[in-house]
Amino acid sequence: MNVALMPNFTRKNAYETTVNLCKALDTLNIDYYFISEGNDMPHEFLSRIIHTQDLDNSVDVIIAIGGDGTMIRAAKIALACDVPILGINSGNLAYLMDLETDEMILLDKLISGQYYIEERFVLSVEVFDNTNQLVYSDFCINDVVFARGAEIKLTSLDFYCDNRFINRYNSDGLIVSTPTGSTAYNLAAGGPIVDPRIESIILSPVCPHSLIERTVIFSSESEFHIVNPGNNAHTLLSCDGRDSVHFGANYGAKIRKADKKVKFIRLKDDTFMEILHKKMKDK
Repeated sequence: MNVALMPNFTRKNAYETTVNLCKALDTLNIDYYFISEGNDMPHEFLSRIIHTQDLDNSVDVIIAIGGDGTMIRAAKIALACDVPILGINSGNLAYLMDLETDEMILLDKLISGQYYIEERFVLSVEVFDNTNQLVYSDFCINDVVFARGAEIKLTSLDFYCDNRFINRYNSDGLIVSTPTGSTAYNLAAGGPIVDPRIESIILSPVCPHSLIERTVIFSSESEFHIVNPGNNAHTLLSCDGRDSVHFGANYGAKIRKADKKVKFIRLKDDTFMEILHKKMKDK
C-alpha cells in the first residue's frame, strides 16, 4: 500500500502528529510520500515529496493531518485522483477527521481492510460571464458562497431552480451547501445541520433583508442558476473557502450535483450525530 500524506504544519500539533504517523506507517510497512502545499515542509520530509500530477496510479490512500480546511483541500486532490481519504485531527473541531492524535493504533485496519468507505456527493460549479463564456469551474465539497465585495451594501441575486425563477435575494450573500458543508458557514449563518446520508442541496441567505426569507433544502437532483442581475459590480464567489473570483454584473453560475463523489475512509463506527455531539461538547 502506498499513502500520500498532506499535513498542515501551521497547526500547533501537526508536526508531532505527522512524526508519530510516519512511525506508525513504518511499523506497518506502508510506503508514504508527502504532498507539499508550500515551502513549510520540514527538511527531513523533503526526500519523500510527491507532486499532485504524479499521484494517479501512485497512491492508494491520501491522509490529511490538520483541521477541516486541510481535509477539504486534500479531499479535492483525492477526488481528482479517485482515491479514498483519511483524516487525522490536529486542528480544532474538525468534523470531517476520522482519527484523533491518540488513535494511531487504528491504522492497522488499513492493512486488514477493517474499514468502510463513506461516499459523499459534491457540487459542480460553472461561472459564465456577461457574454455567456465559461470563466471558472470547480468542484465543491462544502459550499459555494456568493458575497458582497468591497462595497458594504446589500447584494441582489436572482435564484432559479430547474429553470424556474424562485426569488431575488437582497442580502449579504448566498450559501449553497452540501450536507457535508452544513456544519460550516451554513451553520454559522443560521442554516440547519443536515445528516450527510440525506442527499440534498441547502440554500441559505446571509442576513436577508426580509422577514420571510429563510433556508430552503432542495433535492440533490436540482439544478441551480444564480444570476447577478446587473447592479452588483463587486460581488464575489468562493468555493470551499478558497480564493474568491469575480461575479460581476450579468454573470451567471450553474450549480448541480457532480458525477463523482468524495470517498472518506472510516476506521471507527461513530455515527454522524455521535461525532457532532462529541465535537460540540468538546468545544
